[in-house]
Amino acid sequence: MTTDGPPSPDSAPEAEPRLGIAASPQRVSGMRVPDGWTLPGKPSGLDEEAEDAWRQTGFADGPAWALLEQSLDTQARIAASGYTPSARNMTMAGFASLWSRALQSSSDAAGLVRRGAYQSAVPLIRQAIELVAAQAGLAGGELDEWRRWTHEAFGHDAASRATEIGVGHYFSGESIAADEHLRVIYRAASDFGRPNFGPTSLFVANEATHDRYPLHFGDHAFHLGWTQLLTGWLLRTSNSQLHVALHLQQYFPAAEPLRERAIELVRSVERLLDDDRRCRVEEIEDAQLRRRHLLVAFRRRDGDASQRLLL
Repeated sequence: MTTDGPPSPDSAPEAEPRLGIAASPQRVSGMRVPDGWTLPGKPSGLDEEAEDAWRQTGFADGPAWALLEQSLDTQARIAASGYTPSARNMTMAGFASLWSRALQSSSDAAGLVRRGAYQSAVPLIRQAIELVAAQAGLAGGELDEWRRWTHEAFGHDAASRATEIGVGHYFSGESIAADEHLRVIYRAASDFGRPNFGPTSLFVANEATHDRYPLHFGDHAFHLGWTQLLTGWLLRTSNSQLHVALHLQQYFPAAEPLRERAIELVRSVERLLDDDRRCRVEEIEDAQLRRRHLLVAFRRRDGDASQRLLL
């Protein structure tokens, strides 16, 4: 049957309201959170280069290192407020589960940076950014993704005679793109962490020119540029994590003095990273409209000539 026009509003079927996923079936039966957080101590058995990198990092970038430790410590203390009875539910657990991983990834990466294992720290920083962004994504309206997984997880799979957990795929690229700092760092960390030739040359032959390639196999000698760059990335990531946490007061009802401390730490980090003498990565667009990484103030030691490197 055909009609001469659209059906009248009275004859159109009513749209069914979109229902959210029911609350998670689990309860938070226990929650252990450390009283605070300290960065990894110096490992025993470091070789001469790693020992020197550890010492030089504390000397050349001490204020940044201290801020990072304070920031991670504040994160742990805010997370502990999630144990408050009014906040202790599976929604809080969804945020805290991702947050725990982000905190540990950042702390582990910091320990690698301090001992001169710069290339090994990059994938951990990238992972920390994804974990912080995932929390922002859940907070931005995607909590049903977490709730759906909690309903499907921890059943029994008869065919394999195993507990069915499921992967629960989740990635919030929109949250990364929405953060003006993290999106630049994430792109750089992704390119630097892969077997791309340009970043590889900076890790193993950072004094190379068009005529010479001084290869340093297994290099982990102190490098001020890498130290400042990666510590800066960790501080930016921690600032974003604190920003997310402070907007989740319903689930992490930290006392006002602790919240004020977090805000002041964010401001202190911004002041430190505003120093043009620190090594940093900028994103530029070239004549072919390609997005490029521009490394600024890249140098091995404080007295060396500063380099601008385009990747």
